[in-house]
Amino acid sequence: MKGIIGILKKIAIPLVAFLVTVLLGIGLLLSGLLPFSLQLSTASQQTTDNTPLPEPTPLPYFQPPTELFELSGGIYYETGQRIVNLADPGGYRFLRISVVLEFLPDSPDYYTLTGEKLLAAQEAFKAEVDKQRPIIDNVLTDVLTSKQFDEVFSVEGKNKLREEIREQLNQNLRNRYVQRVLFTDFVIQ
Repeated sequence: MKGIIGILKKIAIPLVAFLVTVLLGIGLLLSGLLPFSLQLSTASQQTTDNTPLPEPTPLPYFQPPTELFELSGGIYYETGQRIVNLADPGGYRFLRISVVLEFLPDSPDYYTLTGEKLLAAQEAFKAEVDKQRPIIDNVLTDVLTSKQFDEVFSVEGKNKLREEIREQLNQNLRNRYVQRVLFTDFVIQ
């Protein structure tokens, strides 16, 4: 009898753990908290009956015309200063950095606002971005701590770092688009 109970415990515990993990993953995926994309086929842009696939839906944020954006810019969001260890062997290098993100606004009406209305729109936008602040902090920490001194000390290295941060944020943030990443403080020690 004890042998049967022991076998059941050996089977039941991993099975329950597996089911909990799968159900938790499905729950996070359905709630939108877990980013997920799946591309089933890249071989053809047509369906099996030769009808073209529908055009992809546009992203939910507003993409202003380039000339308009250059005149007025986006909405700046300061992430604050952080100090991280670089990935150099021995962990003796530190990076002190302050990052400012330039987001595109949600609608073209933003560019027509002035005075109090503009300030109110900026504050409302920042409050919405604050809800995704843990994702922003996580992306910044992951990208920064993955770099070595040789990768970030040059101008080209800083430009690559800006671009990688921008790409990672745009992949992880929902309904937001980071146009530019600005470094207002950058010290390696």
